[in-house]
Amino acid sequence: MALKGNIETFYLSSILQLLCGDKKTGVLSIGEGDRRVNIYLKNGSIVYAAGTQKEVRLGYLLRSKGIISAEELQAALTLAKQRQERLGKILVEKGYISAETLKRFIHQQVREILYDLFLWQRGEFEYVDKDVAIDEEFATDFNHMEIILEGSRRVDEWAVLKKHIPHPEVVFRIGRSVEQGKDSINLNANEWRLLSLVDGRRTVQQIIADSGQEEFSVCRIMNSLISSGIIERVEMATRSAPAERDSESTALLYVYHDVLQNLLDLLEQVAGSNAVNLLEQAKGKVAPAVLGAMQRYDFTKDASANVRQVLLQGGADSASLGRDGLVVACNALILASLHHAKDALDGQTMTAFFQGFLNLLAEWQKRPARTEVQNMVLITLGQTVGQFEQEMVKGEGTKEKGGGILSFLKRR
Repeated sequence: MALKGNIETFYLSSILQLLCGDKKTGVLSIGEGDRRVNIYLKNGSIVYAAGTQKEVRLGYLLRSKGIISAEELQAALTLAKQRQERLGKILVEKGYISAETLKRFIHQQVREILYDLFLWQRGEFEYVDKDVAIDEEFATDFNHMEIILEGSRRVDEWAVLKKHIPHPEVVFRIGRSVEQGKDSINLNANEWRLLSLVDGRRTVQQIIADSGQEEFSVCRIMNSLISSGIIERVEMATRSAPAERDSESTALLYVYHDVLQNLLDLLEQVAGSNAVNLLEQAKGKVAPAVLGAMQRYDFTKDASANVRQVLLQGGADSASLGRDGLVVACNALILASLHHAKDALDGQTMTAFFQGFLNLLAEWQKRPARTEVQNMVLITLGQTVGQFEQEMVKGEGTKEKGGGILSFLKRR
């Protein structure tokens, strides 16, 4: 049996009821843009799900709960990539976690992946009958009706949450009455952990990244804190100029970090373990006056660590970077990275690497509901890779004016 369609006209709940009711064994794949989730079914039971969203990665979940350290996670990720093995297997093998802990967190991860799917507003799906073989430590068994009921309830709750948190770049601060000691607060451990990240500068997007939790859980806790008056939204009109600038720069750096990490991933596919070294060499080819605090950017660290290093610990350089300076610095680094890759790789390999980057940008172009920051980054990236393409073919005279493989980036 093969089944195709989109979740705008054929609801996820209906798809799951159909497949589970018919005791199907196979894989249901749902994708939208660069997001994709595969749901594995066996005899009508959901036994596993895997997604591409970074927010639900197993390693990040384990680290955020304090089960493993950042150093242990990095070591395991490196080994998993070298051996082309699952991260969970490496973590158990190294003794960082037990097999029981792995299964418990995988079960939690799969559950959150499934719930998150109900919040998708669009996406294409395809189901194919096939044998499903899941390793014992990864196999789970979910009652599809429980998943449907909880997922549907989250859809209703999400509509309420979005009224208080309309987009991920909203900034919150501790409520004034709490700061002045007028109100006492009684919170659980998760609420305290999240409250510690609310500082009047971090956006909701940054809080989600720093907490290691999925978006729905973070917004649910924040909504509770808002309703209790413990935190309050920072209105743009009342924020100080430095705070506003810092917030804009932080949001930009999170987006550019994604770009740089994707650039690293593509380079690793063609240059292997030398990829980080090549990008560091490219960084050295950009004038320090242009790079500013981006000199402190570390390709091996996550987004929150780089925000701290670049914007919070960058000294005078970070103070002068600002939004426009950050855009210039990041695009200069990307341009230098493309040029250095061209010098270091042979022609065929460079073509594959560059085409991979173009394909990635094309996918980002198709994303619906992009934020203002993401749109700005995408536009400047189009200009940067357009400049690189012009420099690559300069003097050849083989392309018509306005043409070239980057022409799709000029359209908005």
